[in-house]
Amino acid sequence: MSKMLGQILAIKAFRESRAALAVTRQRQVLQRAEARAEASQRQLDDHRSEAERRERALFDDLCSRVVRLSAIQDVHLEIEEMRLQERDHEKALEQARAERHRQAQTLVERRTEHSRSLQVKERFVELTRQAREEAAWEADRLEELELEEVAEIRGGRVLRERQQEEQETP
Repeated sequence: MSKMLGQILAIKAFRESRAALAVTRQRQVLQRAEARAEASQRQLDDHRSEAERRERALFDDLCSRVVRLSAIQDVHLEIEEMRLQERDHEKALEQARAERHRQAQTLVERRTEHSRSLQVKERFVELTRQAREEAAWEADRLEELELEEVAEIRGGRVLRERQQEEQETP
């Protein structure tokens, strides 16, 4: 039985180590998702700064001279294009944040799975330890029984020898 428990324990230990590896890998996936979210945030911030700077430059140029209506319309189109790009950056940021959130949730799940597999492994470690203790106790008990049997046999021999001696001595 202890061999079977040992084999089961090996399986449980393998599963626990596999779950620990899954936690480690998921941490790495989460770190990459966090890096992408941070990069998306930086890109959005950089785009907003650049768009604001560019918009001011365009309006300063318009205000510094006499312009045609088409020049004003071109500026409005360019500003609208920058707004569309900003919305694209915002969407990318939201997607990166959503991915980071999904990966964080997955990490929580992996940690829970690892915790469960660790608990199961620890239960089998305890069962294996108890089985070894019981086997050792049983072996000690059998050894004591054998020693008692030997002592009884020797004791019986000694008793017979004494009885023979008493019979031989008148």
